[in-house]
Amino acid sequence: ATSAGIQAMRLTCALFLGALVASCDAFHIAAPLRTFPGAVSKQAHFQLRPALSHAKPACFVRSGRSVALCMSGDGESKDLNKEFEREKEIREKMDTIFADATKNLEGLAKKGMEDMQTEADELQARREEEGELLAAKASESLISKVDLLAENFLKGTGRGEDSDDEEFAAMERFLGPTVVAIIANPGTLREELVSRVEAAKGISISSCEKLLETRGIAMEGTDTLIFCGDEQPLDRATVERLIGRSTKLRFVVLVSSLGTRRSDLFPFSMQNAFTGVLDKKRDVELGVEDYVKELGASFVVVRVGKLSEDRNLNNVKLEPGDEMSSEVTASSAAEAVMQSVLQQPFALNSTFSISGVSGPKPSQVDWDDQFSKLNGPELWRQGIGTISVKACRDWVQTSWAQEWGKSGSGLTTPVEIVPTAKGVQLVFRPNKSTFKSFKEEKAEEKAREKGDTDGEEKTRLAGDLEGGVEVVVEEQPFPRIRAMRCNMGPNTVIKEMSEQIMMTRLKKDVDSWMKKQ
Repeated sequence: ATSAGIQAMRLTCALFLGALVASCDAFHIAAPLRTFPGAVSKQAHFQLRPALSHAKPACFVRSGRSVALCMSGDGESKDLNKEFEREKEIREKMDTIFADATKNLEGLAKKGMEDMQTEADELQARREEEGELLAAKASESLISKVDLLAENFLKGTGRGEDSDDEEFAAMERFLGPTVVAIIANPGTLREELVSRVEAAKGISISSCEKLLETRGIAMEGTDTLIFCGDEQPLDRATVERLIGRSTKLRFVVLVSSLGTRRSDLFPFSMQNAFTGVLDKKRDVELGVEDYVKELGASFVVVRVGKLSEDRNLNNVKLEPGDEMSSEVTASSAAEAVMQSVLQQPFALNSTFSISGVSGPKPSQVDWDDQFSKLNGPELWRQGIGTISVKACRDWVQTSWAQEWGKSGSGLTTPVEIVPTAKGVQLVFRPNKSTFKSFKEEKAEEKAREKGDTDGEEKTRLAGDLEGGVEVVVEEQPFPRIRAMRCNMGPNTVIKEMSEQIMMTRLKKDVDSWMKKQ
């Protein structure tokens, strides 16, 4: 738009000057005159005819900004020189006017472009806001439709609001903690736990008192209970009473001591000899596990050693069950508890022990790797260094695993070899009798009469959870080989003898194969 305006202004100036020169009585221009600014032309010759019949021919020559005139009459020459001086002044004024006009036009054009950009930005913002409002309305409409469909479905099945509330309460148990009660004696561990809970977003503390001073505290709104019984043994009846008072219970975390499952082994037998402290703590662990399962909530038992103030024990080592024997800092123990509740799904309904090791504080990736041992749980792991992960995986799948399918493998329970993406599963398949009792036959017959063809399949699948061992070869977080339990159910009986045979041979065979590589 600015360029077009400038060209129009230039053309107007040229026409104006042409008309001005043509109006002079002294001469007549036979060729067009190019006087607009910015044009640098070659030499232009203008043939002038005398205005009077007695005037002699003359020649006017223009080159750039210079003018030369040749005529035979002196009087006429002076008049023409005056006219050309006037024309020069006019041209200079026109150049100034045009320069000012050009500057004004450029300013107006720039301001116009800025105004247009501002309007475009405002329009885009309005459209985005309108889009968000439309999306919110659509979402509300969809949610309303879903709620209506769900309500109609429940009414059609004869289920009332009470049953809906019960189902919602059951689903709510799987959500994260919101109100936590820390029940522990004063000490560094309780202080570390309190500071971490207060720093966590969306979590509040309902109480933090001694176990024997909890008769008056409000437990009804608490969904997570943390008991610290690593020092003095807790009273099982009191613990169960507090658990039963929580109507919104989701998690129960019990901090216990190392050696509760090894009280007959040295050195824990010496600690348990006179007071039976480890037996009492084991009794509390069993009470928590059984009672919490009965209520449909989740539990975690964290076994720790003696709390240490050694700053060199910043790192941690975690093992399933009761396997560790060294000290740990209160900070690491508290972080393990918070990880169990907030970050680690494998920790639910599990027991593990933790101890401190020298090194830097673990990152979240380190914690995730440590808690991955609870998946299965893990039976063994070993790094493979610079050996190719693909080569190790191929060896496990095509060579090592196939030996267990042959006769004379030494296993007391037969296995089925199931390849996986990262390794192989050795699933226990004990020989079963085909005999069916009268009760089982009647149940199958009733299921067939009702058209429940899945009943028999569900029964078979539930009975197939006989356990097994899975061996995987991983690249992350570093090349390694791991073995863990698989095909497990709540009623699965662990085949300890077969597991021990497989793990002993796996460790030996991996070492031998790695040396050959």
